[in-house]
Amino acid sequence: MTNRIVIFYGSKKDFEKLIARETHEDQITIPFMELIQHYNARLRPNESGVRESALNRNIDVDNCIVRADDYGSVLEHVLSNFVNIVTLNHDIGTLFVHNPPRKVRDSLHSAYGDDIEYFSTEYLALSREQLKEVYVNIEADILGQSKCKKQIISGMYRLITKTTNKPVVLMLYGPSGVGKTESAKSISKTMGGELLRIQFSMMQTNEAYNYVFGAEHSKGSFARDMMARESNVILIDEFDKVNPAFYNAFYELFDEGHYVDTNYDVNLGQAIFLLTCNFSSEEEIKKVLGPAMFSRIGCCIAYEELSTEQKQTIVTSWYQSILVSLREDEKEAIQQTDILNWFTKNAERYDNIRILKTKLENAIFEKLADKFIILS
Repeated sequence: MTNRIVIFYGSKKDFEKLIARETHEDQITIPFMELIQHYNARLRPNESGVRESALNRNIDVDNCIVRADDYGSVLEHVLSNFVNIVTLNHDIGTLFVHNPPRKVRDSLHSAYGDDIEYFSTEYLALSREQLKEVYVNIEADILGQSKCKKQIISGMYRLITKTTNKPVVLMLYGPSGVGKTESAKSISKTMGGELLRIQFSMMQTNEAYNYVFGAEHSKGSFARDMMARESNVILIDEFDKVNPAFYNAFYELFDEGHYVDTNYDVNLGQAIFLLTCNFSSEEEIKKVLGPAMFSRIGCCIAYEELSTEQKQTIVTSWYQSILVSLREDEKEAIQQTDILNWFTKNAERYDNIRILKTKLENAIFEKLADKFIILS
């Protein structure tokens, strides 16, 4: 028996805040997997080592918490018979359920219907003031690319009008290491949380298919990741590497802000999708993606190579940010080297800013390792 059902949709961070707010230290609170262990012991009493009288006794708990990661640890039949299994020999005050897959949701709804309480992450609704903050932060975080920043803000402005529930879809294209991903991180930070970054290029074809359309409930999926997002900003990195056979999955998502796979339904109205690719022109994007996909992109934004002066500014800024994290003797040791001078003079040799930053970091920490560890 369960007295109260609470279903929460959204980020893990916000679910844990709900748990902290709704439960108390003096209450008996158990995780879902402890309940499952008791259920398995009832199925196999001879293996459990627990006396049958103890297994048949009702257990009273104030709260049971089902976290989103728990579903992957149980068999399919547990999801389909979720209510029966949860309530078997347990009297639960409040059952907290995070991002349930469809079978769990349907099982709960069939048993409790309108008595279920729903909570969710409240994603930031854009206002002019908040969009101004996005612009101020992206100006501070990303060097150069002034035209790109203005186009991003223009593309996002339609969310302020609230005339549509469609997501905003922007394609950020250009060479690697010029600020595309960092722009997405900056926007997400201002919009309330860690960026959800999807990288299809890291997956093999079968793995990518299962990720996009959903497969076993124990596996990660695009829908599950989007349901757990912290902010309403989603980066799909290297969209040019997405198999065209998967494009159908994105049509309804980009058109209506709705995504359905084997296990989950996700609403993403008013979300911001930032797609990145290394294409060199808008014409190339249209040719490779095809008219159907291209027509769903609100704006294509070209990132340019950085000038030598801009690269030098990045070197100085990154150098200073590393120095701030060092102890005084380490700081002094690095300041006595020519590292900053060398990287400033040779900044133009680097086309990729990530590589430039990594080389600078390596030079600094190699010097510190020699002085304070290896040669000391």
